[in-house]
Amino acid sequence: MEIAQRLGRATNRMIPVFFDTAYELLIHDPRVKRPHSALPYDPGDIAFELGTLSKILAPALRIGYMIGPNTSLMQVMVQRINDVGFSAPLMNQEIVSYFLDHDASEQIRTVNIGYREKAEKTRALISRYLDRHIDECMGGSAGFYYYLTMKKCVTHEGSPFFNYLARTTGIRSIDGERHNKNRRVVYIPGSYCVHPQGDLAEKGRRQLRISYGFEELERIEEGIRLMGNAIDFASTQLLRP
Repeated sequence: MEIAQRLGRATNRMIPVFFDTAYELLIHDPRVKRPHSALPYDPGDIAFELGTLSKILAPALRIGYMIGPNTSLMQVMVQRINDVGFSAPLMNQEIVSYFLDHDASEQIRTVNIGYREKAEKTRALISRYLDRHIDECMGGSAGFYYYLTMKKCVTHEGSPFFNYLARTTGIRSIDGERHNKNRRVVYIPGSYCVHPQGDLAEKGRRQLRISYGFEELERIEEGIRLMGNAIDFASTQLLRP
């Protein structure tokens, strides 16, 4: 923010800085230091915070909000959103405004208690079924993701590991029937998150992201157990002549 203020003075322009707080609200690990809001330290009226209720109240509501000084930029944003029809119905906006003013703190506290419990139990499940196969496990402190780096198993789309969990191996006993597939597991391959020619390309081929946010723990355990089975399947494929 200080850099933007200096640049703004040098160019005689207002240079706004936007802070995405969507996951800051979901820091549920007590060992992690929470970031301070920039708004009280903004003498130049250039700081704005972007938030959303998708993570703390209702994912399907898809309502976001912006907090900041009542400047010309704020007025332009309000007018632009209304003009193009992207804004939520006025009733929803009023409900959300009341919620943010009166009930948000208690809702965030309750949500974070739930996420903390699921994070700890999910990490225990990862240890039970996958620890001997993984090189690194990160996440579980804020939001609802874990990031795994496998020792040897590749996870990219089309790999034996991916095909096992997607039920696209071509083996009926694994995949199930054509119109009645066996249980599948959805994850984000690490190769989607790195530059294909970058320094992390090779490591990304062995990485994945899983979410513990919305499924019940019984389903999460089933999915992680299936991941262990997928690793075993992938290792047998590597041994085939």
